[in-house]
Order: sequence, then structure tokens, then C-alpha cells
Amino acid sequence: MIDSGTASTPETLSSASSAAEKPRISRRRLLWLGAGAAVLIGGACRVLSGLGGFRINEVEAQTPAFDPASFQLTVDGAVETPLTLSWDQLLALPSVSQISDFHCVEGWGVKDVRWQGVRLQTLVDLVKPQNPAFITFHSLGGVYRDSLGMDQALLADTLLAYHMYERPLTPPHGQPLRLIVPQMYGYKGPKWLTRVEFTSQRVVGYWEQRGWQIDGWLS
Repeated sequence: MIDSGTASTPETLSSASSAAEKPRISRRRLLWLGAGAAVLIGGACRVLSGLGGFRINEVEAQTPAFDPASFQLTVDGAVETPLTLSWDQLLALPSVSQISDFHCVEGWGVKDVRWQGVRLQTLVDLVKPQNPAFITFHSLGGVYRDSLGMDQALLADTLLAYHMYERPLTPPHGQPLRLIVPQMYGYKGPKWLTRVEFTSQRVVGYWEQRGWQIDGWLS
């Protein structure tokens, strides 16, 4: 088990208190055929089932490989102090734990998931953004990315998670790092994160290019 070497601060954060203030979209239930592969609105996707109640949807041809010795998290764009963090440097940042529900736009969800990681706010404080409007999150595989407005990204419970249920993320769950935004559907939280980019313009994400809503608030 990878240990961050820092004390975790347990938090149980409820998304309900701020949910009423956010615009909502209707839940879009998608038809999935089989448990191996599907085609959704023009995009191919592999589906893996039976992983702790999660259905794992991947658009990459292969699950991205993680090497802790060579991994780097780049934090750049419209910032005063760009950063490139090694895996050890990332783990040395202050870590927090939270319990939050996970919701997929397909209609399923997993309650009370225990996550541990680094608050996105921590990275924001380090790089000092220069008035960007959006943040784009890039995956190791080079295929998947998505973006959030600054107000969305800086919600109090937004997390860059590297542990789930007190254990390191497994490759299907996004090892080494995944974005957790409990108030939004799971497609807004890219897995296998390798870059956090602050931008003046919104980058339309993988599934949004295929018809999904850009603002994936829970309905």
C-alpha cells in the first residue's frame, strides 16, 4: 500500500447543502449492450463490471499504465508558478479523506465511497492562477479529458484522489490519480490524471463532444 506519509484529516462532506444552488440537468439513462463493449453516441467504450459496485467505462484501447518512478503531474497554463510534481512530491502534499457518493449518468451509483487524496485547492494555492475561467484535466492515455469552470473546480469537496477504501486506486479505477467532484456525474471526473491545465476558454470534453451535457450536475 502506498502511504502518503502525511496525516489524513477525516471529513464527511455533504453535497446536498449546496446542491440546491446549482443548475441541474435531467438524468440521461444510456442503453448499454453486453458487458464487454458498447457504442455510445459515436464513441466506443469498454465496460468492466463487478468492481466494488462500480461499472468501469473506458474509452482507451488499453488501461493506461502507471509507473511511479516516471510519473509526473503537470499543473500549468494561466498560472504564475507552473508545477511538475513527481509521484513522491504529490504524496508529500497535505492529504485529506472524505466520504461521498458516486453517481453515473447511466443511473447507477455507489454510496459512501471513502476517498483519500489532495484537495484541488491545494494545487491552486501553489500555482497562483492568473484569472483563468476554466481548468482542463488530462488523462495519461491521451484520449480522455474534461474541463470545469473555476467555480465548479473549487467546490469544497473537489479532490484529486489516489486512495479508495484505504488502498491505492487500482488501474481500472484510475491509478494513479482521479478527479472526484461529488456534486457532478462521474464523467466529469477524469481518471489516470497527468495534467491540470488552467485556461481562458473551455475545452469540450470527450463525451460532451458526443452529445453529453457540459455541466454534469446531479439531477
